[in-house]
Amino acid sequence: MTPWFRRGQRPERPPEFVRVAIALNQVEGEMIQGMLAEAGIPSYLRRNAAFDVPDMLAGGARDVMVPGVHGLEAHAILDPLEPPDDD
Repeated sequence: MTPWFRRGQRPERPPEFVRVAIALNQVEGEMIQGMLAEAGIPSYLRRNAAFDVPDMLAGGARDVMVPGVHGLEAHAILDPLEPPDDD
């Protein structure tokens, strides 16, 4: 028998990604990615399905995607509950 027929020898599933933010353009998306990268959270930008027009280049909405295991942490970084102190 070949190894892929053995029980328990399943290939590892790729991580599931979740959307944590919608950026208005690529520049804003890269700024959000920088905030997440400082916290050690991997992310990538995906063109929003409604704005998937290659002629727009950096324009158009982008979805900021992170692995599902980091979803809550990313939301906590991007949407803090307490406003910053302005002394």
